[in-house]
Amino acid sequence: MFSYRRSILKIMVIATIIIILGLIKNPAVFSKEITIKIGSYDTPLELTLEKTNGEFASTNIKCQVFKRIVEDTSRGRIKVKIYPAGQLGGDREAMEMTKKGSFEMSGYPGVSLSGFVPEVMAVQIPYMFKDINVANKVMNGPHGRELDEVIVKKMGVRVLQWGFEGPYYEFMTVNKPIHVPSDLKGMKIRVQESPNMVQACKLAGGAPTPITWPEVYTSLQQGVVDGLTTCLPYVRMIKADELLKYITVASYTLGWSNMYINEKFYQSLSPEDKYLIKNAAQQAMITFNGLTLWGEGLWVDYFRKKGIEVYFPTVSEKEEWVKALKPPMIKWTKEQIGSELVEKYLKASEEVARKLYSD
Repeated sequence: MFSYRRSILKIMVIATIIIILGLIKNPAVFSKEITIKIGSYDTPLELTLEKTNGEFASTNIKCQVFKRIVEDTSRGRIKVKIYPAGQLGGDREAMEMTKKGSFEMSGYPGVSLSGFVPEVMAVQIPYMFKDINVANKVMNGPHGRELDEVIVKKMGVRVLQWGFEGPYYEFMTVNKPIHVPSDLKGMKIRVQESPNMVQACKLAGGAPTPITWPEVYTSLQQGVVDGLTTCLPYVRMIKADELLKYITVASYTLGWSNMYINEKFYQSLSPEDKYLIKNAAQQAMITFNGLTLWGEGLWVDYFRKKGIEVYFPTVSEKEEWVKALKPPMIKWTKEQIGSELVEKYLKASEEVARKLYSD
């Protein structure tokens, strides 16, 4: 009887060891439940088989897709709580909250990032990239990863994936058409609170006027500004299409809009959870970029039907925009952050463009 009991005990011990070893090999089993708070600037996109509210460039798309993928792949162990429609405040406030760890993640736009990490201005130079294909290759490749590490070191926030909103910033006015930079002379133009956006507007000939996004409509209505610079899909979002009469598609700079995560929180995760979150963020950005491009085309038709002039510059006019903005902004940016990083991204952009479009 004693021998029988000892055999049973031995079997139980062996079984326990096997189970423990199995758990060690699969640390995800030990993973605790996680709640991620993430904020976005815009109202959610409604898109079902039956209806849509047309917000194809809502930054909340990133959060919506991220939430679905993370919660599904983690089988509900990781929960995502979204705070849409600018509940965290403006760009800078949301970035501050992500930096401090008050919110684990952010889906806000990326223009304000240069206010925390000036080196980011190197990739915000007008006409830096031939097109969005080149920009994506550069920023989500080795060169972009180098900048990611600079951002981590300087502010404790990690870029999980680079993307764009809009995708480009355009000039839009109420009373006067803008075809070339000289047409902007003396006009008060709303820009974001970012030093490089202010400088670019000055170089184009306008009088830059930093105004927060929620105040844009009343500022246009009351004549505080004569126009603004933003991406096409965001015009209707604040009902600016009720006031604007002219839009010039000069596409002078990309509107970066990324997925961010607090670095301390990110490093607290298991390797498996890091993978789940990064994978979901990358898929979320791909979805957002695609819907943004789709929405851009729809908005051009929409604005024209409303009587707004949507003007695409001729080849010679586009050259005027490039000449007025790219060389002087390269010079200005080098004065702010040094030449090394600027030259590195100029070279990377040229190399990627050659590889993508060589015969």
